[in-house]
Amino acid sequence: MVYDYDCFIAYSSTDERFAHYVASYLQWQGLNPFMARFSLQPGQKWSPEIRQALQQSPWVIFLASRAACSSPYVQQEIGGAIFGNNKKLVPVIWDISPEELPGWAKEYQVLDLRGLRPAAVPSAVQSIAQAIQADKRNKRIAFFILAALLTGLVLLSSEKE
Repeated sequence: MVYDYDCFIAYSSTDERFAHYVASYLQWQGLNPFMARFSLQPGQKWSPEIRQALQQSPWVIFLASRAACSSPYVQQEIGGAIFGNNKKLVPVIWDISPEELPGWAKEYQVLDLRGLRPAAVPSAVQSIAQAIQADKRNKRIAFFILAALLTGLVLLSSEKE
């Protein structure tokens, strides 16, 4: 089954509760996030489904905790997102500093939740949702412009015949 995911959430199973919060919040904002634990159906093979979701998601939210930064599975997902896939990656940190991120992730601007009161976290996550929504709008506008141009070309060529 093929889904149209807006983003892929890369996380350690240790951080599953926070990952679920982020996924639920993004869904509440009208987005379709991929979170392995809840997006996969019973009986589906994890690896091919995760690769497909990662490949088709234009955004990757990297919940970059200590556990995630040391997880070989998360490292593999982020590596797949960065190399050759032209993804927008957002590392989200709360229990490490930006300097503690793996070298390849230090190139990306982080969403830093350290020191935020729990009540302030939703507005921080909202900034990611807004960026993804803006990206979706821009892609839809570009698609409609391209469709209008192609329609115009078809009409012009049919008038000449």
